[in-house]
Amino acid sequence: MYERHGTDGAGERWAVVVAIPAHDEQLLLGRCLAAVTAAADRIRSIADVHIVVAADSCADATERVASASLASRHASIVRLNARNVGAARAAAITAGSAVVGSATDRLWLALTDADSRVPDDWLQAHLRAAATGYHAVVGAVAVDDWSARRLRLDADLCRYRQVQRRGGERPVHGANLGVSAAALQTVGGLPAQARSEDAALVARLEAAGMRVLWDPRLIVHTSARRSRRTPGGFSSLLDDLERRPPPLDPRCA
Repeated sequence: MYERHGTDGAGERWAVVVAIPAHDEQLLLGRCLAAVTAAADRIRSIADVHIVVAADSCADATERVASASLASRHASIVRLNARNVGAARAAAITAGSAVVGSATDRLWLALTDADSRVPDDWLQAHLRAAATGYHAVVGAVAVDDWSARRLRLDADLCRYRQVQRRGGERPVHGANLGVSAAALQTVGGLPAQARSEDAALVARLEAAGMRVLWDPRLIVHTSARRSRRTPGGFSSLLDDLERRPPPLDPRCA
């Protein structure tokens, strides 16, 4: 466990677990971990941060990349063979929580994906929300490289989101999500689903009356790759938009 020392001026220090599921992510995991480490360094004066990569059914060099990138007592790798993103996130949360050993009311769980890059102030934004009484944070994602996809799919994605908003839906991305450990415990933990576990979690939180901050300004950059690592995930959404673009919306021109 970490030593407890210092406060943020409002009580004991925070503890933060960053949970990252990974399945055959040797190409993109390094940049993900560099970004997460930079974000963690920004809050180490007020929080103990532990980064966990859950290597799920990996047949490539994912574990070696993680080991090389996280040569620190502030990080660890767990291994599983579930081929299930919900189970992998849950395994990372469990492992990290055991290391930091914090009371649940001061433990924050930040979730991202191995093909994504968080901004430097990502964890600062999460802890600001937690300190003002929010139980969860739902941020946005943006694609940083469309070269793997056809031109203007970014506009299609924008139109899709406008359709969602008109229907009262709001997108939830596991690449940019945070929740207090206490709130997660209250709703029975992270759903161990092979797809849409992130949206299912937020639905549980809202049904339980938890305060959820929806922050479209908190942006994590992710890849537009063609992949079936998580059926029903973000890459599958982009596949669907290529086949069936949504109706035009002038705000996305």
